Parts: sequence; C-alpha cells; structure tokens
Amino acid sequence: MEILAGYLQRNQKIALIAFVSAAAMSLLLFRILLHDWDFVFLAWNLFLAWVPLIFIKWVDEMEAKRRAPFGLLMCYLLIWLLFFPNAPYIITDLKHLRGIGDNIIWYDSLMIFTFSVAGFLAGLYSIRIVHRIISARWNEALAWMVILFSMILSGFGVFLGRYGRWNSWDILTKPVSLLRGIFHSMQNPLAIKHTITFSFVLMLLYFAFHIFAELKQNEGTHRYP
Repeated sequence: MEILAGYLQRNQKIALIAFVSAAAMSLLLFRILLHDWDFVFLAWNLFLAWVPLIFIKWVDEMEAKRRAPFGLLMCYLLIWLLFFPNAPYIITDLKHLRGIGDNIIWYDSLMIFTFSVAGFLAGLYSIRIVHRIISARWNEALAWMVILFSMILSGFGVFLGRYGRWNSWDILTKPVSLLRGIFHSMQNPLAIKHTITFSFVLMLLYFAFHIFAELKQNEGTHRYP
C-alpha cells in the first residue's frame, strides 16, 4: 500500500482518475447492496478502460529511461490503439437505461455517467501520453496526425464493440471472423455515421483536454504574465 500511495503521489493525474473510478465503483457497490447485480458489467468495462492507460504509462516510463527501437515502439502503440476504444466505450452503456424504473433511473444515470467520466479521463490521458511520446521522438505535426487517425479508428472500434459485439481480444481468438465483421461494418451506413460522430467528439474532447493541460503547464512555469 505504501508503494501504491507513493506512486499515486508522484502521478497526480493517475490519482485523480483512480479517485473518480473509485467513486464510480462505490456507486455500483451501493446499488448492488440495495437493489440488484444488473450493472455489475460496468466494473469490467472500467477495468478495460484502464488497460490502455496503464500500458502506455508503462511505455512512457520505459521511454524516459531508454528509447525503444522503432519497431518495438510501433508494436507498443499498436497494442495501445487496440485497447483504447474500451475507454470511450463506456458511454454507450447508457443504452441499458431503457426499461429502468422511474424510481431508480436517476441513480443509474448518475452512476453510468460517473463510469463514463472515469473511462473518458483514462482514455484522454492515455492519448496525451501517446502525443507526448510521438512529439518527443519526431514532431508535433506527426503527433496530431497519429491522434486524429487513432480517433477515427477508435470511433469505428466503439461501433464494432457495441453493435458487432466484438472486443479487443478477438483479434487473437477470432481474427478471421473479426476481419469479416470489419468488412461488413465498413459497408454499413450506420457504422460510417457512428464513426464520424464518435471520432469528432473524441477529437474535440481531447483538443480541449490538451489545451487545458498546456495552459496549466504554462501557468505552472510562469511562462505568461
């Protein structure tokens, strides 16, 4: 526990996301104790949202010590991209509010919203780490191009997860079936609309997140009067 506490103290952004995630889990536990287990799947979805952040944070720490070879770094970024759609995916769990009774729908709405905030924060911070890695290795323009491309693929990935019921593990367990699913989805007008809308929102949120972080950093270094 002391090691974890020390790590969170050194990484306050991770600590903040952990706090929001703990709040979401508390709401879920309270619902389970007083009502039912219907939304227990949110815990798994939140865990999956943390996977890309934990992984890319580890990559970033390794990069700070010693830069990985180009090919290995590309593999790292591909793994991150594979799991990244799990972060914004949680917002689609709002669909489960259909059929919920009026006496508890307000609670479930706030609970899923809290899970969504935790997932989005984990995703946005993981993107910022990727942005930082690419900018340090190459340049800012390339970093933004990679981020935009990642957002588009992530928007499509969320569609595959919600409507096709595919998940990140299927690329290893069902690669052929997944490729067929991707091919059919690319011909689906709903998939195109969903991808454009979701990637636009993700890019907008990240842009705001990035600008806010940069302004805070500039304030901290007293770069502006």
